[in-house]
Amino acid sequence: MRTDTPTISERSDRLDGIGTALHRSHKRRMRFLVFSPGDANKMSTWSNVPYFFTRSLEHRGHEVVRVDIGAPLLLKGIYDGTWSLLRSIGITRTRHGAYHSRIHYWYAQRRIEHALKRFPEHHPFFFTYTFGANTQGRPYTLFCDMTFRKAIRYFAGRRPDALERQTVKREERNLDHAERVISLFPKLADELGQHYGRKVRYYGNVVNVPDLRAGARSLERATSGNSIVFVGKEHYLEGLHLLLEALPLLNEYRREPVHLHVIGLTRAQARVNAQAHVTFHGYLDKADPGQRRTYYDLMEQARLFVNPTPKWGAFSASLEAMYLHTPVVLSPYMEFTRTFPRYGELGYFLQYNDPAELAVTLARAFDDRREWIKKALAAHAAVKDMTWDNYVDRFLTDLNKAS
Repeated sequence: MRTDTPTISERSDRLDGIGTALHRSHKRRMRFLVFSPGDANKMSTWSNVPYFFTRSLEHRGHEVVRVDIGAPLLLKGIYDGTWSLLRSIGITRTRHGAYHSRIHYWYAQRRIEHALKRFPEHHPFFFTYTFGANTQGRPYTLFCDMTFRKAIRYFAGRRPDALERQTVKREERNLDHAERVISLFPKLADELGQHYGRKVRYYGNVVNVPDLRAGARSLERATSGNSIVFVGKEHYLEGLHLLLEALPLLNEYRREPVHLHVIGLTRAQARVNAQAHVTFHGYLDKADPGQRRTYYDLMEQARLFVNPTPKWGAFSASLEAMYLHTPVVLSPYMEFTRTFPRYGELGYFLQYNDPAELAVTLARAFDDRREWIKKALAAHAAVKDMTWDNYVDRFLTDLNKAS
């Protein structure tokens, strides 16, 4: 490891605090051609990131053309349905799917080349590492969280299979030829920097709350509440099942039982029987005003945000909870602890993947009100400046420096 060169995250931190002032000094109106795996006008696309990023660019007077390069619904239904069935009966463990297929690559690449020809003055920006390289030789920016190879190794603990290697090779080509590579996470950005050098960027992270005006009101609501909230889809089932085992242990001797709200899964998807003091809300679409209000009401009223899934605990939703004065209960996974070095002040962290330990941790959080308030205030303070305005200002400042 080199000791004479700052890490990606250390170099990126130098942009913090000066991005807004520098960007406002630039009068040049910029044009962006944004490609995303889904409609960037929808908050439901990739954890709301393309939606907030492109809206923030437009609010600053820049022009944004959005191109959806997600897999068509029919292809997803047939292709992903088949692979899901094969995985469920144990024939394969592959993460290969419609988005990574050759059919979709041909389809998406045609859309990309057409858009590049139609908008020759726009800077191409991809919310994926799976696409980017083009026959026109246009410089482009890539923005994602982790590579496909890294996701397979980190979450599945294995090497890519033959089908997955096709996507890995395409991603490596895209990363090689990119003008700029942005990662949402510091450790992953440093790992990319070891392979792709100084073109890798880390600008911090962001809170995906549309109305960033949470104050003492949300703290007061949570203080009087007797609920906890879990947010996650099927890849977080391990954490949810652990929580469902811990909840009866927690409530066994409590005068007022703690109620769990599960967002992102139905009971059928969670593969569990009915259980007392648990409500499944399924997926709540933030693009729908009513569902969005339900989502944030549940987050604000919860005493704790709980997702103890090992290796990853719904990072984006964790930040939303923290902004709303809701301390987190997590396993201390890599990117959270790197993003928040003093993470112990922001919530409660498990040493073991054990229902009894989780029940004791939850009881402590409910019973020690003074400690809970301290953590709630620290959690909010840690993320209150992680706004999309600040994030996009850092990106624009960096882009203007390079041009």
